[in-house]
Amino acid sequence: MRHWKCAWIAPALVMVSTPFAARADTCIGNCGTASTADGAVTAPPGGATSWNWISTYLGQQGAAKITGYSSDATNGSELRSSAFAARVGDKVSFYFNYVTSDGGGFADYAFAQLLTAGAADDSQAINLFTARTKPSGTIVPGQSMPAVNAVLTPSVVPIISGGPVWAPLGPSSGDCYDVGCGYTGWIKSEYTITAAGNYQLRFGAANWGDDSFDSGMAFTGVFVNGTQTGSSPSNPFQPSAPQNPVTKAFTFDFVATPATPIFIDPDYATGYIYNVLSGPNITSALFPTVPGDVDGYDVYGLDDVLLAHGVYSFDFTSLFAGGVTGFKLKDIDLTAALDPTDSGAFVTGLTFIAGGAVTMTQTPIVTTTGVPEPAAWATMILGLGLAGHGLRRRRPRPATA
Repeated sequence: MRHWKCAWIAPALVMVSTPFAARADTCIGNCGTASTADGAVTAPPGGATSWNWISTYLGQQGAAKITGYSSDATNGSELRSSAFAARVGDKVSFYFNYVTSDGGGFADYAFAQLLTAGAADDSQAINLFTARTKPSGTIVPGQSMPAVNAVLTPSVVPIISGGPVWAPLGPSSGDCYDVGCGYTGWIKSEYTITAAGNYQLRFGAANWGDDSFDSGMAFTGVFVNGTQTGSSPSNPFQPSAPQNPVTKAFTFDFVATPATPIFIDPDYATGYIYNVLSGPNITSALFPTVPGDVDGYDVYGLDDVLLAHGVYSFDFTSLFAGGVTGFKLKDIDLTAALDPTDSGAFVTGLTFIAGGAVTMTQTPIVTTTGVPEPAAWATMILGLGLAGHGLRRRRPRPATA
């Protein structure tokens, strides 16, 4: 007979079922983050300094289902990562650890999928791994679950049996129903990208058949070719939503770490407005050097007051001790003809005064879709004569910045 824990889902507890909502990643149900070991989940491998988790405890009804499967799943939790860019041949990897207090015929499960950024559902998802409660033998890939497309290391994983101690399981921590409860330990998932684009990972964990004896999963952040997303100019965060058709703004969501640059990359333009909608202030900015633009850029405040001229980086704390909520970058030469399909076309590095979730926009001042190739520009300049030359002339440098 199953042991039901109805006393643990009082309305007061349900109110805190989404503690991860303030993070940049998107959570449905019960998600969280940690930076220290916790029972069955040890410190993460692979250079990760923290890990995320999802749990069916206080999960949401209908969450963490897979299209065409899991009709008997009851409640669960799922998380979508921030968007990231990847090219053909890039290797997307992370580590995960499936933890379950359930067993017997109540086969809870967890999974990870690769989605096109902004996808409304998982109908076109690539299943990277699955894990599922099973009395004996390997539980990864999961029994009767969709095929796995990633390379898993180790490739065959038996359960480390016994009631797992892990705080995200709530009152099920340390508990065990029948044979099959336990945890997997850290497993590496690696997938080679076959089509360039912007992607997200969807992580899920669900109860099966009932909502008693909970399960969950710990997992590290996303790495592309061994580098965590957003941590370098070659691996920037991508917009978390398509460009706004009215304002033309690109929106980014991520979690800032004090004094650590976060790199973001939209389409190209002659300038951008950077505006923090929520989160800590910007303390400095690092801009790329692009061919065709060799004399730097102009930095303005949001009130259009010139702060610096002809620079490739700027420390806002030199003028504003607490940083700024936003700024404008102007004077990117059109002759640079930046490729809007290149995810490394104009990558901006931003540092923040404090850690925490950040939602910000980067809005083109003058979009340059349809800018001709450099050779065509030369032809146009010759045809326009002095007028064309005037369009390309830089404004005079002021005596002081």
